[in-house]
Amino acid sequence: MFVPDKPDVYQGKQVIINSDRLLFNAKTDSILLFSDKIIGFSTNGSFHFDTGNLDGNKFVVNAPDIYLGLDLDKYPTEPALLGDKTEDYLNDLLDMVNDLINVLVGQYTLVAPPIGPCAPFPGNEGSFGTVRTQIMDLRKKIKEIKSKRIKLV
Repeated sequence: MFVPDKPDVYQGKQVIINSDRLLFNAKTDSILLFSDKIIGFSTNGSFHFDTGNLDGNKFVVNAPDIYLGLDLDKYPTEPALLGDKTEDYLNDLLDMVNDLINVLVGQYTLVAPPIGPCAPFPGNEGSFGTVRTQIMDLRKKIKEIKSKRIKLV
């Protein structure tokens, strides 16, 4: 991880502006910052990026790797999930579990009939009713795990 030299250690030309408050205001266009290596921001307080609430306003971060947070000065390693693809995957998984239940209900006896040989029994549906209810509850919760505001590529 590249860390720039502190201002009092750096050997080379530099401009230092030191004041109680700095304000940069571009009245009709943009403020652009460029650097060959790093642009670092540091504060003892909060750091805010605000855009207007108009449709089309966005906060865009574009980089080959994006890290949110640090763990003891190490980059995070846990990958983010794509919400729509995760939703599709989880629904496909629940469909397979439901299909498995359909096969089990029709082919295996979980509740022995009072008389006669063991065969598919309508009472099986009741045995799997709780699992079917849990599957439906999980389906409803899948959409809740997706962020309403953060989008990934």
